[in-house]
Amino acid sequence: MTNSILQACLALVAIFSSLPRVSPAAEVEVPPGVWITSEGTNYVHAYISELRIKDYPALARIHALNTVYFRGDGATDEKLKALAQLRFTNFACVVFTDCWLVTDKGIEYLSQIPSLHSLGLRQMALTDAACATMKKKMRLRSVNMPNCTNVTVEGLVKMAQSETMESLGFSVGRMSHDDVIRIIRSAAPKVNRMDIDLSESAERRLDLPALRQAGQAKQIKLYAVRNKSARKL
Repeated sequence: MTNSILQACLALVAIFSSLPRVSPAAEVEVPPGVWITSEGTNYVHAYISELRIKDYPALARIHALNTVYFRGDGATDEKLKALAQLRFTNFACVVFTDCWLVTDKGIEYLSQIPSLHSLGLRQMALTDAACATMKKKMRLRSVNMPNCTNVTVEGLVKMAQSETMESLGFSVGRMSHDDVIRIIRSAAPKVNRMDIDLSESAERRLDLPALRQAGQAKQIKLYAVRNKSARKL
């Protein structure tokens, strides 16, 4: 998959705020509770929050399934377990939006999908244990996890140190300036982008020129995310 597709997954986490539309151009047979959001059929993107667990095997009909979206209580560990039991040739990305019912166990299930390389994890109840799973058991290239308030700087450092990671997004939250610098400086060689979600209070704690300098030293492009819009830091 190209880097542009990785960034597309990242951007979708920030802008995904309403139910996706049904695309009439996507001529794919789908089970009830699935909405196709992509225009073509080579890389199928689908919203599956309303798909019942008993109907998950029917997802196998969508041979080109590439990306799935969950929202709110439409995602559970049990659904992720069902998803992990399926086999696809190019399934690559899962995007969660405000899915508080998913725990660290759900990430364990996702680690059983070898083709998965991108995750959107906005406002999740995950902890550092999920970060450890993602680093040790998955070969992720792109992870965006803003507003995951149970994840500490230690978990984010683990994510940044992943040998396969290329793009990492996170919220500053209550972290100090030194914490953010530590995450940047700990990044493995393949990391080339970080999206840093900033609140006004968090931004006041940060020395932005120092962050830019740390990013330049690691050859990482830093983006500030304000009101779900990303711009170069």
